[in-house]
Amino acid sequence: MSKSIWVAVCVSALPASVLAQEGDVPVEEKPVAAIVVEVSGLKTDDGQIGCAIFSREEGFPDEIEKADKQVLVKSKEKKATCTFNGWKPGTYAISVMHDIDMSGELNTSFVGKPKEPWGVSNNAPAQRFGPPVFNDCKFKYDGGKKTLKVKLQK
Repeated sequence: MSKSIWVAVCVSALPASVLAQEGDVPVEEKPVAAIVVEVSGLKTDDGQIGCAIFSREEGFPDEIEKADKQVLVKSKEKKATCTFNGWKPGTYAISVMHDIDMSGELNTSFVGKPKEPWGVSNNAPAQRFGPPVFNDCKFKYDGGKKTLKVKLQK
């Protein structure tokens, strides 16, 4: 095998990212299907942040067992990011809690008022006598990468 053919064979076997030079057009990659939740308003980095995604009203915002998925992350510098990968287009709502004592649930008073910081998509406020409702928190996800910003309340 001649040297020029051998070099051509070796170069063609390299991944496109290795071959790309500054100014080259990037190789098309499969689009990311992710809903990213950027959480702010934390007073401390203690505990964990729990983000739950719901595709229906039932159980929203606090019945985590009825959520489609929950993600638990640690905060850093009083901020956190929860990422839900691989989601199909649809309508969803997000609930977030700062589980300071790491109990796995949002601590509430005997009348149901949260004792730990919480938040929801669209930063919807609590109802007069209860938590925010799904319809106030829902958002449309068309695919790709969508970033939501949720500020915790107490």
